[in-house]
Amino acid sequence: MVIKKHSKLTYLSMKLLNLLTFKDLPIRQKFISFSVGTAFWLVVIATIGLITMYQVNKVSKRMVEVIEPQQKVGNILIRKIRGASISAHKILLAKDTEKVNSNRMKGFSRIEDCRSYLNVLLTGGQIKDYSRGTGQFYAEFKVVAITDPAKIELVKDISSKVSELEKLLDKIAESRFRTKTGDSSSAELEEYDALTRDSVEKINEYINSLEAEWRSFQDILNSTFQFFMFLTLFVFAVSLGLSIFFGARISAALSHPISNLIHQIKSLASGELDLTRKLAVSSKDELGELSNEFNRLMDTISNVTSFKKVIEEDETMEDIYMRLGKVFVEYLKIDNFVIYEVTNSKNAMRIVYPPEAEGLELNCKRDIQLDCELCRTKRTGHIVSSLDYPQVCKYFNDNRINSHVCVPIIIGGAVGGVVQIVCDKPERCEVVDLKNKISRAEQYIREVQPVLEAKRLMRTLKDSSVKDVLTGFYNRRFLEESFENLVAGLLRRGTTLGLLMCDLDFFKQTNDVYGHDVGDMVLKETANNIRKGVRSSDIVIRFGGEEFIVLLVDIKTGDSFGVGDKIREIIQDSKIKMAGGYIQKTISIGVSEFPIDTQNFWEAIKYADVALYKAKETGRNKVVRFDMSMWTEEKY
Repeated sequence: MVIKKHSKLTYLSMKLLNLLTFKDLPIRQKFISFSVGTAFWLVVIATIGLITMYQVNKVSKRMVEVIEPQQKVGNILIRKIRGASISAHKILLAKDTEKVNSNRMKGFSRIEDCRSYLNVLLTGGQIKDYSRGTGQFYAEFKVVAITDPAKIELVKDISSKVSELEKLLDKIAESRFRTKTGDSSSAELEEYDALTRDSVEKINEYINSLEAEWRSFQDILNSTFQFFMFLTLFVFAVSLGLSIFFGARISAALSHPISNLIHQIKSLASGELDLTRKLAVSSKDELGELSNEFNRLMDTISNVTSFKKVIEEDETMEDIYMRLGKVFVEYLKIDNFVIYEVTNSKNAMRIVYPPEAEGLELNCKRDIQLDCELCRTKRTGHIVSSLDYPQVCKYFNDNRINSHVCVPIIIGGAVGGVVQIVCDKPERCEVVDLKNKISRAEQYIREVQPVLEAKRLMRTLKDSSVKDVLTGFYNRRFLEESFENLVAGLLRRGTTLGLLMCDLDFFKQTNDVYGHDVGDMVLKETANNIRKGVRSSDIVIRFGGEEFIVLLVDIKTGDSFGVGDKIREIIQDSKIKMAGGYIQKTISIGVSEFPIDTQNFWEAIKYADVALYKAKETGRNKVVRFDMSMWTEEKY
């Protein structure tokens, strides 16, 4: 019981550790999480700094914008009050009335300044400090109103004393005018001096309170900086420790995706790779770049496969050329290229991409379009490249400026077209990159070739009027004229041709009972159903009467039987409308494969025909694969 509990605890600990160290996450998420964590601590440190700076700024602002100006006002008040006291003493010492009045006015002015400054302290405002004696300007600054009730009362007390000083100064001046000895003025002057000392003491008390507040703010600043330094060091130490810990754990977790990458590469080398399986590594480091390149390679292979499936369903060769050009532009990022097609007369070439350039002279001289044997690629069937051999082709325009690579399109064992890729900016032409693009382009060209071959055969059929009027299928004449090109292409590619010999069951009975019009309707519907069961690249021929032969081009060995059974089921389930109701028919199919069953094409057709008769003999409405046991003749 203790062991189980310990194991469970260990399991939970490991799960928690994996969660905290992102071990179960893809590489991209690992580093995103790591970056978020790092950013979090940076934000914490930055927040601490911002809060500290805000507090320091707030305290400093009060010190500079509030306390210091208020201290200046206090010092100015002391200077003004003492100046007024000097004026009072000069009144007593004055010998004539003019000097008495002059000193009296100076004293009143200084006291008036004090009253004004005290009022600014209470209400706030602008201070302009200058000497009443010399008129010299000292300073101008803004004062924020006092908010502390104790200080307000103290300022009001000082203000009342200043008012009393003004009254005493007036009495001193009046007494000096009435008496020449100044005895009575001396007593008033002593009272004035005492009141002055009392006022200065009150102002000093006010200034001392500001200095105490100043020292308090200094203490706050010091403690704030100390706390910030301690907190910053602590957060830095924690974040550094966590970064080292998580960095080590994430590095250790990279071994698993690296192993996957090695496994995929080995699978690719052995040919056992699943194209749908992608590497989960998607970081932006070297490992992620390597993984992305590997996945891109898998995408290329997958795209080529999908591309072939799409072009097999295209209707004409022109559609295929347009699709190939679109792949070059959008997927391979090849900007300057031309696709030439060798015409049926086999002595001329025409531009098929870009379609608007047909008949124009682009990169090559017009001569090669009139005589395709002048084209080095058409004549040799090899890739021609000026990257390896400059000025290799004398019919290429601007040999000294531009580089070009011409790739042949092999159709039916001969050059049926040429793809010319041009690098028109040699100073910026990346040779390695261009060769990589050409290598990838060749993959698409190889996939295009058999499809173009089938399309060309179909176009040849159309040009020579070898179609059955009733069904729209090719007739026996087409097969007799084109089988050599078909066989040559199959043997060159090393692929298999499936042959399905199809014959409607009891068709003569349909004509006898319902008439030939219904019989023709049945043949048309049968033709449509056969077309539904095969690919667009496959060839269907009306061999004669109610007999059809289907040529399954480039099919996998052994798959022909399944296609035949699919056709049989479609026809069996089809209901053909007719006057008064509908009719259903069945079909018997014989199957053979070339060159699996025989190296002779017509013998393979005969084998399919033998298998067809075997299907008829054994009950009809079935598909029979040819077997040599069915062949009773000594030779074909």
